[in-house]
Amino acid sequence: MGRNELGRKIFLATHRIIGLFAGAIVALVGLSGSMLAFREDIDEWLNAPLMRVETPARPSLRPLDEIFAAATAEMPAEGRPERITSPRHARAAAIVSYMVETDDLDSYFHQLFIDPYTAKVIGSRLYSHGDDVFSQPLVQIVMAFHWTLLLGANKAYLVGAIGVLVFFSIPMGLYLWRPRNSDWRLGLKIKWGASPERIAYDAHRSVGVYFAIPLLVMLATGIAMIFKPTTHSLAALISSVRPEPDYGKSTPIPGQEPIGLDAAVASADKVFPTGRLHWILLPSGEDGVYVVGKQSQNEPNRTKTFRNVGVDRYSGRVLQAQDREVFTAGETLLEWLFPLHCGEAFGALGRALVLLTGLAPLLLYVTGFLRWRHKRRARRPTI
Repeated sequence: MGRNELGRKIFLATHRIIGLFAGAIVALVGLSGSMLAFREDIDEWLNAPLMRVETPARPSLRPLDEIFAAATAEMPAEGRPERITSPRHARAAAIVSYMVETDDLDSYFHQLFIDPYTAKVIGSRLYSHGDDVFSQPLVQIVMAFHWTLLLGANKAYLVGAIGVLVFFSIPMGLYLWRPRNSDWRLGLKIKWGASPERIAYDAHRSVGVYFAIPLLVMLATGIAMIFKPTTHSLAALISSVRPEPDYGKSTPIPGQEPIGLDAAVASADKVFPTGRLHWILLPSGEDGVYVVGKQSQNEPNRTKTFRNVGVDRYSGRVLQAQDREVFTAGETLLEWLFPLHCGEAFGALGRALVLLTGLAPLLLYVTGFLRWRHKRRARRPTI
C-alpha cells in the first residue's frame, strides 16, 4: 500500500468518526445558527405587539428624557436601569433594559418597550435569567443552545471543542473529495438518475465542497469567541490589543442634579458628530457615567457599536472615548469575529449566506450517515 493510499485511509477513518459522533451536534448547532442569523427580525415578528409601533404620518421622536421617564415610572422600586437602546427602524420600539437583583443575589434582566413617537410604554418582558433558561424569549433560548447546548456558560468549551474537531475534519473532507482521475467536474455535481447510494455520495461531496469555506469561517469565528482569552492572546501577536475602555467616573457637584440623556448625547455628538445613536449605557451608582454609542454606517457590527463616549453625568464633560477608526489590526480582528459569524457584516446577503451555511451540516450529516450505512450493508456477508 502506497503512502498516498495509507494517508487517504487514515483521513477517511478520522473524517468518518468525527462526522458520526460530532456531526449530529454540529447539525443542531448549525440549525440554531441559521435561525439566529435573523434573530432580531424573528424576535420582533414573534413579539410584534411588544416590539412594533405605528409610524405617524409626520414622524417625530420624543425626547430621550421623556421616553426614559415613562420607562422608569413602570419599573419596580428595586429595578436598576441599565441601558436604553434606540429603535432599529421606523416601526420599532425603543427599549429600556433594567435589572432586578433578589435577596439571594439572583439577577433578572427585563426589557420595557416604549413607543418613541408617543413616549408610552407598550409592554415589558423578562429577557434573561441564567438559572431558568426556558423563562426567556425563544430567541434567547436558541442563543443559549447555540453556544452552550443549554448546559450553562461554563460548559461552552464543549461546543468549542466539538467545533475544533469539525474544523479539522473539513480539510480532510476536501482532500478525500479530490477526484482521482483529475476530472474536477465530477465532484461538483449530483447524478440524480443514479442509485440512492450514489445520490447520497454525490450530495455529500457537493455540499461539502460548496460550503467548505463558509463553514470554516463560521467554525473559526465561533471557536474564537468561545475561547476568548486565547483569541485575545493570538490577536496580540498581530499587534497591540488594548483592554476594554475605562470610561472613568463622574464627579458629583454639590447641589446639582445629574444631566439628562439628551444632554449626554449632545456631549457625545461633539466627539462623533455623525452616526446613528445606537444605545446609552446608564450610570451605575453616584459616580457612574453615561456611555453613549454612535454607530457608523461602515461598522461591520450592527448588534453593538465600538464608537462610544463616556460622559460625566453631572457636568456633561467627555471623559473617555472609544473609536474603532483607530483600532489596531488585532483589535479590528476581534471586532469582526461576531459580525462575520452571524453574517451581519454584509447585510441581508451575509445573513442569508449564514442561514444556508447553517443548514449545510445537517445535509452533510444525513448524507454522510446514509453513505456510512450503505457501506456497512455492503460489507455484510450474504447467506
